[in-house]
Amino acid sequence: MPATNPVRRQRRPVDPHDVWTMGDVAQMDAVVAACALVAQADGWVTAQERKRMIDRMSQSPSIRFFGLHEVTLGFEALNRRFDLDLEDGEAAAEAAVAALRGQSGPSHLLIDTACSVAEADGGFDAEERQTILRLCRLLDLDPSRYDLISGEEERQ
Repeated sequence: MPATNPVRRQRRPVDPHDVWTMGDVAQMDAVVAACALVAQADGWVTAQERKRMIDRMSQSPSIRFFGLHEVTLGFEALNRRFDLDLEDGEAAAEAAVAALRGQSGPSHLLIDTACSVAEADGGFDAEERQTILRLCRLLDLDPSRYDLISGEEERQ
């Protein structure tokens, strides 16, 4: 098992305008896909990552709208897709995430949720960090907002 980075991100307060749209299937699919990408980043999904994803979903009134059963089924189905064909699973997950590009609020909450899942097993490892940086690029978000890179790294 690879070593993890014990350094924790500083959490940014959630802007009240950063809200999910009740009943928006694309938003639910995107956040589930982001969680699956991060959980799969190091090659396996830990029980802590799965629990953190479920906890985050149960705390979101708009995601809860779908029911935890629906969210869990989506997460497990995507993980099976990763197991069958890694490239196909990644492509499907990235397409779901990219559907949120241009939706600032949901995109920021998606990254925050993905970071939370990455931290679930003790900290960010290099693969999880790279996955979240890839999600930021897909959504056209500044990764320094999430303490994923420093200003110096960004300029390079």
